[in-house]
Amino acid sequence: MKSKNIFLFCILFCTVNSFNAQSADSSSKTHQRKSIKDKLSFNVGGNVLFGTVTNISILPQIGYKITDQWIAGVGGNFQYYQNNFYSNAPFMIYGGNLFTRYHFTSELFAQTEYQMLQFNGYLGQYGLIGGGYVSQTGVYLSAYYIFSRPTTNSVYSRPYTIRLGYFF
Repeated sequence: MKSKNIFLFCILFCTVNSFNAQSADSSSKTHQRKSIKDKLSFNVGGNVLFGTVTNISILPQIGYKITDQWIAGVGGNFQYYQNNFYSNAPFMIYGGNLFTRYHFTSELFAQTEYQMLQFNGYLGQYGLIGGGYVSQTGVYLSAYYIFSRPTTNSVYSRPYTIRLGYFF
């Protein structure tokens, strides 16, 4: 519970600072308004694991550019999961997320994410923090530490996850 409060405070703090920066920019006479299309950001990521445990995930996200570097938005999480060690019956994991991402440069970014996932009849809440690298073509590789997860029936068996994806 404590880590969830810290996570929410970080999102609020960073978003408030971004709004202040945006209002300062908008008072400039040289500032040109961007269309809503220019303010939206899309990406799709995921990961694949084959073996005793098979996990295929797709994570689409849509964000709003608060500033040129700062994006906040929502996403989905869809996973096919099968663990042959426990059972041969596969099942689906699904849910949503809220995220905030900051681009330090055109290649490097940091991201925090709050997920709520339905897993084997249980609804779990997860907190992730991490970052990644984006190539000039839009392909990205990122790694996240899972700082908050249910103690039982967790989607993630390890305290980290790695994603590969594409920014549009």
